[in-house]
Amino acid sequence: MWQTKQMIGPVVRFTIIFGLLVFPWPGWNEIYGGYFRALGQAAFSRQDDQRIVRLAPHHEQHGFSSLDTQMTMGNRALVDNEGNGQAKIIGLDTRSIGWMPTALTMALILATPVPWRQRAWALLWGLLLIHAFILFSLQVWIWDESPALSLMSLSPFSQTIMDELEYTLLTQMGASFSVPILIWILVTIRRENLFSLFP
Repeated sequence: MWQTKQMIGPVVRFTIIFGLLVFPWPGWNEIYGGYFRALGQAAFSRQDDQRIVRLAPHHEQHGFSSLDTQMTMGNRALVDNEGNGQAKIIGLDTRSIGWMPTALTMALILATPVPWRQRAWALLWGLLLIHAFILFSLQVWIWDESPALSLMSLSPFSQTIMDELEYTLLTQMGASFSVPILIWILVTIRRENLFSLFP
C-alpha cells in the first residue's frame, strides 16, 4: 500500500509532463521538423563526400502518419552534367521518429523522484543519447540503401540485418518507445535510488 502511494506522485508528474510535451501545440511540429532537418543535414551532408544527402520539407499523409520531411540520397559519381541521377527517397514523420522518443525520455527523467541536480545531469545525458539514437536510425537507412547507389557493398546477411533494422527503427518504430526507457534507466537510476524508489 505504501509503495502504491509513493508511485502515484511520479506517475501523475510523468502523465502531465509527457502530455504537455506531446500536445499538438500550433506550429511546434514545423519548428521541430526544421530542427530535425538541420540536425540531419549537419550529420550526414558534406560537400567533399561522394554521398549526397538532402533533407527537405515535405507534406504527405501516409495512413495515420503525417510525413513532413523527405530524405534523399544520391551518388555524386552517378550524376550527369545536367544534375540528373539515380536517387533513393524516404518520407519521414519527424514527430514520430524524433520528437516522441525525445519527449518520452524527458518526461521519464523529469518525473523521477531523485535530487534535481541528478535529474539535470540525467536530462543532459538522456538528450545526448536519444539524439544519437535518432541519428543512428537515419544512418541505418543510409547503410541499407547505399548498395543500390554503388556507395558501398553489403553481404546478403548484412543486407538482411539492415532491412530488419530499418523496418524496426523507421517503419514499426517500437524502438521509439523502448529505447527511451532504457536510456532513462541508464542515466537516471542509481543503486542508492533503488531503495527510495522501491523500498
